[in-house]
Amino acid sequence: MEIPLTIADHLRRAEVVYGDRIAIIDEPDQVAAPLPDLTYARTAELSRAMAAGLDAMGLDMGARVAMVSHNAARMLVFLFGTSAFGRVGVPINFRLNAEEVQYIVDHSGAEVLLMDPELEADLGDVKVKHRLLNGEESDSLFLEGVEPRPWIPDESSTATINYTSGTTARPKGVEMTHRNLWLNAAVFGWQTAVNDRDVYLHTLPMFHCNGWGMPYAVTAMGGKHIVIRKVDGPEILRRIQQHGVTLLCGAPAVISAVLDAAADWDGPIPGTGTMRIVVAGAPPPTQTIERVETELGWEFIQIYGLTETAPLLTMNRSRAEWDDDTPAERAARLSRAGAPALGVTMSTSADGELLARTNHVLKSYWAQPEATAAALADDWF
Repeated sequence: MEIPLTIADHLRRAEVVYGDRIAIIDEPDQVAAPLPDLTYARTAELSRAMAAGLDAMGLDMGARVAMVSHNAARMLVFLFGTSAFGRVGVPINFRLNAEEVQYIVDHSGAEVLLMDPELEADLGDVKVKHRLLNGEESDSLFLEGVEPRPWIPDESSTATINYTSGTTARPKGVEMTHRNLWLNAAVFGWQTAVNDRDVYLHTLPMFHCNGWGMPYAVTAMGGKHIVIRKVDGPEILRRIQQHGVTLLCGAPAVISAVLDAAADWDGPIPGTGTMRIVVAGAPPPTQTIERVETELGWEFIQIYGLTETAPLLTMNRSRAEWDDDTPAERAARLSRAGAPALGVTMSTSADGELLARTNHVLKSYWAQPEATAAALADDWF
């Protein structure tokens, strides 16, 4: 028996197993009125209501729906309200200018753009068929009490289009299938030991590789999502203390902000002995990794990956053989890229380029067949 692997699975399990549990606590400090605390049952209701609202707009299955926003509970609902019901989510980097956002909207063919009202002054001139500001306008899309149009699950269909940074050329639209996202979330969640007692702080932008897949992994396991919009060291420590946070992801800048804040923190550091932090990007200095253990008492985990790989390729996490090492020795080991994640094969080309083969590799670059063929030549990425 083969059952299609789709993003709907994560939401369905959370609703069935953890329906009465608080799922999402929204950022209180934002321009739009924050959503009230959402249970998993309510999160599923709103996701279905969004899908029904998109039906009423006349959007076909496979239609693209974009959102440009800081982290918000509405963005978590968006990730499920689009992909889990047969449409394609297009999360957009909120740091882009109007011309760049317009390019992504046009290139992806998005018919709907949901926009954080904090960005309206800069992005208000972006042209799209339907533009709704997050808050009352976007909430009017929720058509409650109406079942969304049935979608025949297809794990090979595109779930999201995530645009690359485009630092040297126009950004490419990375097509991620349901299978890509499902397996990335499963492996990432497994190797970081995500469980139903976890409280996850969204320090990582949700637009970035769909929050690296953690929104799916945490939801499937019934963990709690704590939304934070801005990287601020003291506020991160306050949220960890307030909500009992156990896990977060981010760039090295997040570590630096937290270490700086910890130096002035009055009392025990929140999360000591219970927190784990997953870092990607430029590897932090060995001394910084050591300080995560010695000054914060947190576990440091390093991953490597790209937008095109959903993103997980390698992970470096402390292991039993290192238990007797000094913190400095352990930090030196953790500063390396680590080992291929489950299901990932790594190699190098004749000219030294790093190659990967995994279930997480993109389906294609949206509307760019030549770039796709070049990227996936010889069944390697």
